[in-house]
Amino acid sequence: MLLLAAVTLYPFWHVLIGSIMPYEESIRSVIYLFPQRPTFEAYHYVFSKDTLVGALLVSVFVTAAGMLYQLFITAITAYPLIKQDLPGRTFIFMYIIFTMFFGGGLIPYYLLIKSLGMVNSLAVMIIPAAISTYNMIVLKTFFQNIPLELEESAKIDGAGYMTIFFRIILPLSVPALTTIGLFIAVGQWNNWYTPMLFLNDKDLWPLAMVLRDILINNNMELTRGGSYVSQEFMLGDTIKNAVVIVSVVPIIIVYPFIQKHFVKGVMIGSIKS
Repeated sequence: MLLLAAVTLYPFWHVLIGSIMPYEESIRSVIYLFPQRPTFEAYHYVFSKDTLVGALLVSVFVTAAGMLYQLFITAITAYPLIKQDLPGRTFIFMYIIFTMFFGGGLIPYYLLIKSLGMVNSLAVMIIPAAISTYNMIVLKTFFQNIPLELEESAKIDGAGYMTIFFRIILPLSVPALTTIGLFIAVGQWNNWYTPMLFLNDKDLWPLAMVLRDILINNNMELTRGGSYVSQEFMLGDTIKNAVVIVSVVPIIIVYPFIQKHFVKGVMIGSIKS
């Protein structure tokens, strides 16, 4: 177990140490555990650069807004589908399932987004991804396990469907909503493909897109200017490592606070109460 843990954690440790290790130390060996003279120049550079700080703020906004929006749309879609008396319930459910296997293709999708005026707008990272069929099925399964007697009791007391949904169903579904919310948040945070297609303005790029630009395209213009011109080559890999750490840490910080609900949520459907 210790060996497995070491193999799993070392790549992250390698990047973390590489972000605070001076260049002259990093070129001595491919494998390193601790820096002799740690430096935080790369992090100072990352947080002093408007491009990277702006990208971080964009990622936070897109992740938070996208998660809340998708959770709401997913929940209000899944809840009616558990009602046996819903007209066309089977057809609606199969129509949604159909989207898991067939899509319109990239070109029609791009033309649709363009016709809606969402090109070069942050809305393109939030509105089109309104619902995931997989997440909807998971949430629908959870809703079905909630005792029907709770709704019947609420109806006797005069509650309508909206009151039941917001005051009974959603509070009882916190584990499922937390689990799905984490899936959505991670997907939103790591989404670089959508901005690559639709966002031409670099000021609107999220951190994942900036990270891709640095790691894949090796855009060294980020290391030009100021007092770092003479250290361009020296700081190149260090800055890449620092950006990777900055992009990963927020998700790592959030996870411990929702771990209890996450563990319960992933067990949906595996046991019967």
